[in-house]
Amino acid sequence: MSEKIYDICIIGAGASGLVAAIESSRRGLSSVVVDKNKKPGAKLYATGNGRCNLTNDDWDDDVYYDNPFPFRVFDLFFEKYNMRPRSFVVDYFKKLGINTINKHGYFYPESMQASSVVWALTDAVRQSGAEMVMGFEVTDIKDEEYFNERKAYVISDDNGNHLYARNILISTGGMSQVKSLDNPGFAADISGIYIRRFAPGLCPVLVKEDLTEISGVRCRSRIKAGSHSEVGELQITDKGISGIVTFDMSYYMSQDDVISINVLPGHSLEEMLEAFNSQKIAFPDKNIILFLNGYINDKLSKFFVNKLYGEMAQGLKIKDITDTGIKELYEEMSQWELTVKEKGGFEVSQASIGGISTDIIDPETMMIKTISDRNHAIYVAGEATDVIGKCGGYNLTYAFLTGFVAGRSCR
Repeated sequence: MSEKIYDICIIGAGASGLVAAIESSRRGLSSVVVDKNKKPGAKLYATGNGRCNLTNDDWDDDVYYDNPFPFRVFDLFFEKYNMRPRSFVVDYFKKLGINTINKHGYFYPESMQASSVVWALTDAVRQSGAEMVMGFEVTDIKDEEYFNERKAYVISDDNGNHLYARNILISTGGMSQVKSLDNPGFAADISGIYIRRFAPGLCPVLVKEDLTEISGVRCRSRIKAGSHSEVGELQITDKGISGIVTFDMSYYMSQDDVISINVLPGHSLEEMLEAFNSQKIAFPDKNIILFLNGYINDKLSKFFVNKLYGEMAQGLKIKDITDTGIKELYEEMSQWELTVKEKGGFEVSQASIGGISTDIIDPETMMIKTISDRNHAIYVAGEATDVIGKCGGYNLTYAFLTGFVAGRSCR
């Protein structure tokens, strides 16, 4: 490897790292991006089911699970650049040649291809003058005096290669879509860096009940876990639940928790009773499963009727059901309880909980405050920090913006 001392070594060629490389190089700094993968933007290719949900129109207080740190970053960013997160992302990619399209509040590249985002970023990195070294998995960082007492970090990989830099940006991402717990293990040995324990986030959930009978069903549902609830598309598997609403709510779930699911969100008991009694007069011989199919998937209809009536469910007609029976069915469908067996692992999670503690990060610069020399500093951005957002582009927005801040702040 070259014995050149770079101004900044960016560890991780993901969303935040690539933006940081662009911005630091545009300011005249010598930048190098290293990544253990063969190609940059490995996780970006898979985001948004390959469509890359860049940002969102909805910025409720709970989109980062009530973590105030991202909003402190955004507020300071607004004071400096007069741009809110969504506007920043849309404008930034417009300047890189990527037009965006708004689909119900979710912003995607107009091509609807994550690859176009990766290619635009990597092209901008190269054109900015930053270097990229792929297949370089960082295993150690040492702080040493080097070259005529010029201070530099020594960044080493598992093959004995070394790079030297005055500053470092940790943009390794979190633990999502990986199978080991060593990321970013090298940072744990650096004095002044505290890493909160990683856990899967935005992941499917396995339950103790057998759901084979309704595996494959998708339906709009409200999931309640503790005092938290959210509505969205639920996907049912033979072993548990998945889908965006499950991913978002998995943050609040733990082993043995009892969660409540309402597969009739937006429908009241009174509404269903009125419809039931109307159809009981008009179509008394209609099968009760067919009646419920007017509200929910037929597999779910059969599931709940069987659950309540057992062997009697076969051939049960509307005329055989009383108002009390409908109330009981409604209760089963609106307060369906499942018991959490375990959450899906890192390899199936879309983001991870944990990372370098935001308590030690300056929200104005993304510099680690416990390492105080501004000319010889360590920065952190994106999912490597202890920040996780819900589905909908919030994690990518945070990654792009914090990478920009770090790239603009290092000296």
